[in-house]
Amino acid sequence: MRILHLSDTHLYGDPAARHYDRIDTAAALRGLLARCQDVPDLDAIIHTGDASDDGSAASYRLLHEILEPFAAAKDAELVVAMGNHDDSAVYGETIALGDRGTTVQDRVVPLPGGRRVIVLDTSVPGAGYGHLEPEQLAWLREVLAEPSMAGTVLALHHPPLAAATPLLRALELDGVDELAGVLEGSDVQVVLAGHYHHEMTGQIAGIPVHVVPGVTNVVDPVTAGEREQARALTGVSLVELGAGAPRVITSVLPHAGDTLADQNLPVYDFGPEQVAAIVQAAGR
Repeated sequence: MRILHLSDTHLYGDPAARHYDRIDTAAALRGLLARCQDVPDLDAIIHTGDASDDGSAASYRLLHEILEPFAAAKDAELVVAMGNHDDSAVYGETIALGDRGTTVQDRVVPLPGGRRVIVLDTSVPGAGYGHLEPEQLAWLREVLAEPSMAGTVLALHHPPLAAATPLLRALELDGVDELAGVLEGSDVQVVLAGHYHHEMTGQIAGIPVHVVPGVTNVVDPVTAGEREQARALTGVSLVELGAGAPRVITSVLPHAGDTLADQNLPVYDFGPEQVAAIVQAAGR
């Protein structure tokens, strides 16, 4: 089983819109997929949220206009989760309702070979942090009570891992212990997430967690010091599932959507005051 894992495309309904007045996010996604044309034997394309930046119907139509032909050419299943910049209600009205018949995008997607992807919607309207309602955890417990023949992949936007920077720590997922209790002893083989815009690994309930770098930019969690910085780079991961532990291979590539074409100039460079303002507006 081979999965192309991507996240954080931040598409806009307005073709002229630019992320941080700089990044053409549609060009970034198209450029990344062009680089992935020769990746063979894909079974699924999993997008772990912040598909849109403006939450517009046009942005979701654009997402599927770009991703569906790529997935079809690869004979791969397309799976999309919702992130904090997404609008689950608009996605539900534009593309599809969730499996529980609501705009909340929780769903089960069967994969070849007896595997499945379970998608959890961790978005909170108007907020940057993630949350799972009790009814979502109850639904997840019910779904996991019947194991899939070859195992399960869990896809969600907010990673169930402690964040690496002060800004991202204010935008973490709530209720990780409750989620771990549901996942304990289940057939979930790997948890795939986005949101942090940089690669990260860890575990929840003994299950490997992989966070993929962002498509629209890649955060620098190590050398930026006390500042919050992102670079005009784009990331994607190949996740391979077999009998043993998941194998994950990640590429971080030059940015096809950077209108300034300058990898050395940060897309953003936030100091403590800017971080505090973002946390006040979108964090807890």
